[in-house]
Amino acid sequence: MQYLREESVNAPNYRIVPLNKGNGEERLLYCVSRKFKLELRKYLPYLYACADKTFVRNHCYAFVKGRNCALHAFQHIGFQFTLSVDIKDFFDNVTAAHLSGLISDEVIQKCFLDGSPRQGLPTSPVIADIAFAGVDKEIVSHLRDIEYSATYTRYADDLYVSFDDQDNLERIESVINAAVRNNGFRLNSRKRRLQFSSDGRRIITGIGVDESSIYASRKTKKKLRAAIHQRNLASARGLHEWALCKLPKSMEKTYG
Repeated sequence: MQYLREESVNAPNYRIVPLNKGNGEERLLYCVSRKFKLELRKYLPYLYACADKTFVRNHCYAFVKGRNCALHAFQHIGFQFTLSVDIKDFFDNVTAAHLSGLISDEVIQKCFLDGSPRQGLPTSPVIADIAFAGVDKEIVSHLRDIEYSATYTRYADDLYVSFDDQDNLERIESVINAAVRNNGFRLNSRKRRLQFSSDGRRIITGIGVDESSIYASRKTKKKLRAAIHQRNLASARGLHEWALCKLPKSMEKTYG
């Protein structure tokens, strides 16, 4: 990863590096020392156990063992519409209050830097998932009242709802907006997208979805052809594996 510049060194255990997001904004990456990273990883079993007690594991597909992008996209097969939205500054907007009663104060204090579970720490993804579990639960609960067959999933800070009745779009968006806002998070209005099956395909976390299957997107195939043409074998192998859209081995018997 190429760092644009180092902003400051705030502690012996980490330094902060701002990265240009390409839209005029910056994302702060916390680069932790090897010793501190190993220390934080010791908390992961405890944090995963905490996550398993929340609602998060039912609808979250990122940072979860035994799940991947293919399985995530698989949940959206056969629907007419897919609405996707993005949480703005996901990790940075997680507060200790989100985790009250879910994670011990001692672990929160250790895994928070400058008031949040910052991007770059190995513990931050699962902590953010736990913090967002209340939003997931609220969305699913109200979604059933609108269109029972609709499906909701989340991949890190990307939220997806697939449904069949376009007349329900406004109510679905209202539910998402309210749940996100009521729990102290914000949506990125620039990344709202509505996809139609009538267009021939929907793209879910980079994977094509249609009425009955998942498949490699045109963008992935184009990248694969370019990597082969440039003889970039490492990139070609990775793209080829991605293009296979393999479900996790633990799910192959169930969905295969």
